[in-house]
Amino acid sequence: MYAILAEDDSDAEVLTAIVRRHFQNDRLTIKKKGYDGCGGLCAKGARDIKTWAAAGIHRFIVCHDADAHPPAEIRRKVFDKVVNRSGQKDCCCITVPVEEIEAWLIADETAINHVIPSFKFAGHRQPETIPNPKEWLVAESIARNGKPRYSPKTFNEKVATHLRLDVVAKKCPSFQTFIECLNQWAA
Repeated sequence: MYAILAEDDSDAEVLTAIVRRHFQNDRLTIKKKGYDGCGGLCAKGARDIKTWAAAGIHRFIVCHDADAHPPAEIRRKVFDKVVNRSGQKDCCCITVPVEEIEAWLIADETAINHVIPSFKFAGHRQPETIPNPKEWLVAESIARNGKPRYSPKTFNEKVATHLRLDVVAKKCPSFQTFIECLNQWAA
């Protein structure tokens, strides 16, 4: 069993879809929790890992967006405030999407176009270089009527279920790091 702790519910849903695709198991049991921001994740994450570990969960994914900070700095912060305090250091995978998890989604235009055919998204060669990828993606999706076609809460999970993981890994080094962490658990 796995547990995913993320800044918000949408990120937890995206990671759930990615983990199930990676392990090719749609029935994989995954507990998930979004914290309405990094403050909640850092304040309550260790407590929740302890609770879930006592309930028999042995693999934890903790996700915190880089949000314009150096990923190594965020990784240390999450380790200190969540993982180390949980006492489950050997069971945790810290993932830090650069800049936001939407960069991973932007990496695969075919997934976005599959979910929203009217969007005709052209993609981006280096999505981790986009400041505020969530807002960028919404702005890119604006239709002639001035309304965005893309809404993260509505479409993130759906897009994640169609991601070509190898394509995302090539365009997003932070995603490749996440996959390598998952691969250690597959052994």
